[in-house]
Amino acid sequence: MKEEMLQEFAGLPEIPRGSAQVFHDHMNYLVDQVNGKMASRQDLSSLINGNELSLMYDSHRIHALFMDNIFQLSIYSLLLEVVPWFYRTYTNHGFSFDFFSTHLQAWKEALRENLDLDTIDPILRVYDWMLSHHSDFVNAAQDDTFSRMISSLPENETRDRFMQALLKGDRRTALEISGQEAVQPEDLERFYEETMKPAMYRIGEMWESGNVAVSEEHLASALGNMIVSSQYIRVMEDSKPVKGRILVTTASNEYHVLGAQMLANTLEADGWEVDFLGANTPSTDLVRYIEESSPDIVAISATMPFNLIHVQEVVGRIREEFQVERPRIMLGGLAFMGQRDLVGHMGGDGYAENSSEAKDLAEQWRGEKDHATD
Repeated sequence: MKEEMLQEFAGLPEIPRGSAQVFHDHMNYLVDQVNGKMASRQDLSSLINGNELSLMYDSHRIHALFMDNIFQLSIYSLLLEVVPWFYRTYTNHGFSFDFFSTHLQAWKEALRENLDLDTIDPILRVYDWMLSHHSDFVNAAQDDTFSRMISSLPENETRDRFMQALLKGDRRTALEISGQEAVQPEDLERFYEETMKPAMYRIGEMWESGNVAVSEEHLASALGNMIVSSQYIRVMEDSKPVKGRILVTTASNEYHVLGAQMLANTLEADGWEVDFLGANTPSTDLVRYIEESSPDIVAISATMPFNLIHVQEVVGRIREEFQVERPRIMLGGLAFMGQRDLVGHMGGDGYAENSSEAKDLAEQWRGEKDHATD
């Protein structure tokens, strides 16, 4: 069915810039309208199964942010990756599958009642398409491919102990394990790929399935960030950069930094001089920093798919400001998982799914630069 849906995307309209902008400008107002429509339904209790209204309101906000990206970028393939996740996550927290078709209908009504019909007609066609494939999204949401991928990892007692320490906020045990597993800079990549990342993916999957609370997931993420920061001080102090300079950052509105921070450490351990700017870097400030530091490569991470428009914006700014001596642009993060074609659409020069690919790509670009200057 996925292949058939991909073929159908050719029949969906490319959203005119004016239509996308109207949706963007009225997005918060539309969220309020949908909130009101859904909250007043007589069958609301059965749709959200006793959950707090705030969780439903949050789902509407996330939906709006995501659809804003769809309409501005016209990358419909994202629907096949994100919508099933959306269905799966909220049903695992008690929502009925009927909730999604109902809330999509509420979005259609809010659009029709509040915006010019000629302007939003292409957007309404996308909502009609989503509604027509509601049952397909339900089936995709019930496919536990990701769960099988996580559970199929070889048993690893160290990883399991580390994951439990993260969930419990047991800093002593987590630091002890990270200290034993990563003694030298060259140990970091293995620790990240075999222990840290699988543990965090598993915790994320447990949150999606409703087996851990938001507070536990936040605790694990905070402790993970602390461990990676401490490793920089403990493991990287004797590292000597010899290869060139890489700027690692996230786009504006992106607050998930653990993957980017692990990448920064891995690249520095590989001999690069690395500047790590952390979360939510405004494009104007990023361009200014590039002007001052002249990196060879800018690596931009995005975790949430509704931040892709911010990635496209900052990549566009870099290309516009540095037309002669421009750093290579490397993109990565969960937002691009299974969507490698997005890299070209965003204007990036390359994509790295993991730290090993990032190291190889950086080395390839370094070689090309050295060859060009010979």
